[in-house]
Amino acid sequence: MYKMSEKPLITATQIAERLDTLAQEIKAFHPEIILSVLTGSYIFTADLSRRLSSPDLQIKFIKASSYGCSTESSGKLEVSGLEGIDICGKRVLVIDDILDTGCTMESLAKILNGMGASLIKTCVLLNKESRRTVDFHADFVGFEIENEFVVGYGLDYANNYRTFPDIWTLRDENGK
Repeated sequence: MYKMSEKPLITATQIAERLDTLAQEIKAFHPEIILSVLTGSYIFTADLSRRLSSPDLQIKFIKASSYGCSTESSGKLEVSGLEGIDICGKRVLVIDDILDTGCTMESLAKILNGMGASLIKTCVLLNKESRRTVDFHADFVGFEIENEFVVGYGLDYANNYRTFPDIWTLRDENGK
């Protein structure tokens, strides 16, 4: 059994303020295609892409997961949705909710490089540097966080908590 922290780790106001500055950082890259990694990044992608407001920016959705219904990564990446997406010669921005071990984003970057993208940059809402097991770092980061399991603003535990506007930590009954 899990319970949420008593107060948000990151408030909706803090998220909105950071998205404004993050969008300004990303605009200099001039992405042509956003690849949003579902499902956790859907709210982040929507809010960020509205701030980029480019008429020729395409948004595509892919699914990549290694968590399932657990708070720990299985280490096995499952990717779907890349079929039929043409990124050859394009500047691609990959958006994900959280960069944890780095394995998912590193694997995606390798796959996308093999598909002929001219340049790939990555953007994550949350970065857990202390959990990194591979040498991979996002180009654009919303917030640095400690090694805590978080929910809200699109992030979930077993498909729950996604609709909360703030980001909360989720702990087991023993406080871990």
